[in-house]
Amino acid sequence: MQIYLYNACNKRTRACGRETRSFEVVQWKDVRLGDFVEVLCDAQIPADILLLQSSDTGGVCYIETATLDGETNLKQRQAVLQTHQHQSTAEDVGFFELDALHGEVYCEQPHEKIYEFNGYIAAEEHVPITRSNLLLRSCVLRNTASVIGLVVYAGHETKAFLNNSGPRYKRSQLEKDINIDVIAQVVILIALCLIGAIGNGVWSDMQVGVNTPYFIQRFSPATSGFITFWSFIILLQVIIPISLYVSMEIVKFAQVYFINWDISMYHKATDTPFQCRALNINEDLGQIAYVFSDKTGTLTENDMVFRCCSIGGVNYAHSVNFGSTAESQVSLKAPLVVDNALSDALLDPSTRMDCVEDFFLNIALCNTVVIASKGTHHTLDTILPEDVVYEAESPDEAALIEAARAYGYILTAKSQHSATVHTPHRGPIRFKILKTLEFDSVRKCMSVVVQEVDTNRLVLYSKGADSTIYRNLSRHQSGLPLLSGQHKMADSDPKEIVTEQHLSMYSRLGLRTLCLAKRVISKEEYQKWLHSYTQAQLSVVNKEDLLSESVRGIERQLELLGATGIEDRLQDGVPETIEGLRIAGVNVWVLTGDKQETAISVGHSSKLLSVDMDIMVLNATSQESCMEMLMSRREEINQQLASHSRSSVQSSPRHPLLSLHSVLGGSVSAPPLNRALVLDGLTIEHILSHKAMRATLLEIAKHCRSVLCCRVTPLQKAEVVRLVKEDLGVMTLAVGDGANDVSMIQTANVGVGVAGREGNQAVIASDFSMARFRFLERLLLVHGHWCYSRLANMMLYIFYKNVAFAAVLFWYQLFNGFSASTPIDGVNLIIFNLIYTSLPILVVAIADQDLHAETLLRDKCYYRQGQQSRVYTRWRFWLTMLDALYESAVVFFIAYGVYFNTDVGVAEFGVVINFSIVITTSLHLALETLHWTWVHHLILWGSIVLTFTFNMIYMAIDTKQSIIDTYWVLYMAATNTAYWFVLLITPIIALLPRLVAKVIEQEWFPSCVQQARALEGRSSRYQGRLLGRAFSQGLCAQPHTA
Repeated sequence: MQIYLYNACNKRTRACGRETRSFEVVQWKDVRLGDFVEVLCDAQIPADILLLQSSDTGGVCYIETATLDGETNLKQRQAVLQTHQHQSTAEDVGFFELDALHGEVYCEQPHEKIYEFNGYIAAEEHVPITRSNLLLRSCVLRNTASVIGLVVYAGHETKAFLNNSGPRYKRSQLEKDINIDVIAQVVILIALCLIGAIGNGVWSDMQVGVNTPYFIQRFSPATSGFITFWSFIILLQVIIPISLYVSMEIVKFAQVYFINWDISMYHKATDTPFQCRALNINEDLGQIAYVFSDKTGTLTENDMVFRCCSIGGVNYAHSVNFGSTAESQVSLKAPLVVDNALSDALLDPSTRMDCVEDFFLNIALCNTVVIASKGTHHTLDTILPEDVVYEAESPDEAALIEAARAYGYILTAKSQHSATVHTPHRGPIRFKILKTLEFDSVRKCMSVVVQEVDTNRLVLYSKGADSTIYRNLSRHQSGLPLLSGQHKMADSDPKEIVTEQHLSMYSRLGLRTLCLAKRVISKEEYQKWLHSYTQAQLSVVNKEDLLSESVRGIERQLELLGATGIEDRLQDGVPETIEGLRIAGVNVWVLTGDKQETAISVGHSSKLLSVDMDIMVLNATSQESCMEMLMSRREEINQQLASHSRSSVQSSPRHPLLSLHSVLGGSVSAPPLNRALVLDGLTIEHILSHKAMRATLLEIAKHCRSVLCCRVTPLQKAEVVRLVKEDLGVMTLAVGDGANDVSMIQTANVGVGVAGREGNQAVIASDFSMARFRFLERLLLVHGHWCYSRLANMMLYIFYKNVAFAAVLFWYQLFNGFSASTPIDGVNLIIFNLIYTSLPILVVAIADQDLHAETLLRDKCYYRQGQQSRVYTRWRFWLTMLDALYESAVVFFIAYGVYFNTDVGVAEFGVVINFSIVITTSLHLALETLHWTWVHHLILWGSIVLTFTFNMIYMAIDTKQSIIDTYWVLYMAATNTAYWFVLLITPIIALLPRLVAKVIEQEWFPSCVQQARALEGRSSRYQGRLLGRAFSQGLCAQPHTA
């Protein structure tokens, strides 16, 4: 969470130091451990503070944690009850009496786990404190006038900072490869200079004692060779492609504008265009192998709707069609539709004490929603049913509570210890809330113990995952539900069997499912359980285990009420985008802080998971169990791979057809194992801390179609991305929309921020930002493919022309005693790269297209060309270097042979080879250009014309050069037929091998891209003929219609 991006350390808050004992306004950076801090409504929390007092009479407050976990729904936090009682009306300290507090706070050392906090206050008695008492830095206080807390972690010790990996500079993979090849160019330069220096020394030694009229021996052969070495460095330094980096930045800058201008990635509803925030990693978009995505707000709209329910074994479909079992059939975007059958059931007075009423009372009471009134943000004790506004901690709770409202069960008042529910039969019913057992990932359920004021009846309402609820039913205390693959007990209630069938139907449709249950308990049992629970809370050793055991003591012998199906609305195009990325060979992982059940449900609806998948769930509580699970899963996969390999060999056809995927050099389909891997945050923590388990996890994940990581912290997201990126050595992309995704975005090779409802921290930290996840497909498969192929070809060409030009100068040294002199004048030496050959390659690198966008989106497997780095390879680099040497030799030696034993001077010879190399390199680029426009023609042929025009003007001026006098040289050379013969024959001979090789490759060994281009060409010609025929028919028909 890049909090300091907003200069957070200079923000101000009200704090009270231990010396001053009074509140004053200070900057965040001055807040220290042990200070008391007052936070007002809608303000950010400056440090991790222990909540001691709230303006709410019940001692609760509500915070928005979007900057930490990406959730915009409010979370409830409870003040430490013992400190909440110390209130004062003294104006100097507000309403909090500091002098009445005595004791010490003992808590954990700072760590990055935002879901964990334990400790106690040592006063007259030990008071336990948990994460429900902790307000984390960067969260926002909502619906509470003010709170006061004690700073337990400040500055860089806060969980927000510990989950921030900090900024980093990103370099593209292609740029790293170029740096290696530039070193190779330096080695080539030094080698040529050494050859020239040795050659000069040997030639100088041969001239000792020889009366050569044009040679004056000024130095010894060794000294002459040493001086000549540095002269060669100056002469041949053009080999070092300094212009490459300049050209690369210009091309990337232009590519960014073309991407930004793509109207297909503009979101009209929110008026949000695509935005490139980084200018140096465009080509990485074409090489992505793994995509890591957040869930809430990235894949989903964070908008859920109650779709169907099962109550007492009766399915209330709410207009949902259960005729199909395909998860793709659910595309319901309409709001909640009230079921007529359920409405009729509620009209029957007999349902007053039936499970239907308990079903909706469970929904209304077993939640963490905040009640507010329309037009205000303050919690009220009593609100009219029609004015109730709910702010839920999770979107599914909001959907459930709104469904209860639709059927007449309206939660109109709620505090820490009481609640009022308006019912259709009995009117308002008041309840005492005795105990709330919050949801956790181990129990996978939430429970609340309430007492009805009128009847004094104590009821435990529980809701959670089907596996947990069924295990705690009175008839299944030792059994597991059918959904977990277990057989039912013989005395199972038929209602439970039918409900499980309904749950299966909901799951196949990709709906999020919950089970609801209740239990009537006696006061004696409750008091006995409460005593054991309080003792577990005060325990310091094995506190979590003791609490879990105590909760299990009351969440038992439950009576099943029913189940719900909720649709988590995906963004438009998410399933198609994930499927398209898979076809393109991109592995998609989802990393979320949500519950496991939530993530799995969204995985089904987004086509990340399918019904027929074998889902491997790893929820380890220790390193030993984690290792055992990983080894067991790896053994299963190895056996299945061996079986799959044997069956593939036996069933392979005799004459297999070559598909497009085989032409690509490997299958782009999903791995042979139809498996998915699901891990929770604790398991990931164990894996990341053990090197052997890291390798085992990657080995398992490589054979899975999908990977889901649930309940992960922001730092764990970044660590998972780093694990895959570094250990597998692949290109990674991370996409998210919240501040909790910043570390992941910065760790990946490419970071994409989704502009959503959770602030702009992810967008600010990202390399690219967009409004919807579906735009990722076009970004990678179209723009990524184009950017990579364009830049890769540009780099090869710049390496080629630099080496070819330098090699021409080197061949000349063979005939002048390696003197490091040059036949080309200094002006033309300088502007060869600056003017003659710079603009054409820029235009080609900006606007060239090997395939149309429609083709790349339709046949997504072409993306693998960039994934496998087929355009820019070491083999192609060295082949290009050999080609440059060959073409330079042709340029020099053809001119040398034509002018051999003639009276042509050095200046005229230099003009010929200068024009020859310019024409040859320009025509070389023309051969490599795949998509021609009028701009290509203008710049490419214009550069050749510019070369001639400039030299005609330049050589018509007497510059009085002392070394090479170019005055009127061009005009004299043009009068010689040999001059025009050399300019005509040299490019033909130089480029003939490349042209022949291209023809052979396209005719007999075409790549997938060349095949697709041929299909595009035939399709275009066919469409052109159809348009021409229609146009001619229209002209012929015009006189008849006139």
